[in-house]
Amino acid sequence: MSVRDLLTFNLFLQFTDGFVSYQAFALGAAEANPVVAAAIVNWGMVWGLIYNKALACLLLLLIFVLSHNRHLMAMRALSVTVSVYVCAIIVCVWELLR
Repeated sequence: MSVRDLLTFNLFLQFTDGFVSYQAFALGAAEANPVVAAAIVNWGMVWGLIYNKALACLLLLLIFVLSHNRHLMAMRALSVTVSVYVCAIIVCVWELLR
């Protein structure tokens, strides 16, 4: 997998995580991350999620831009974020289906 493929997959996972989070919050779930929870309390569910997902996407783009100098580090960073988000989405979907 190339760095560009990992970036694209990470951006897709950010969108998926935002969508699943929105669905879970609409059903009454609470946010466990205090930073995201504070944004949701201050700006509402939609804008709080958009803010945090946009920030995460900007950080992913920063990793991609810096990858030209540190290719291996960027590959590892993007691979770790993919792993974390895949696990988080699986847990969220599992909880929604229970």
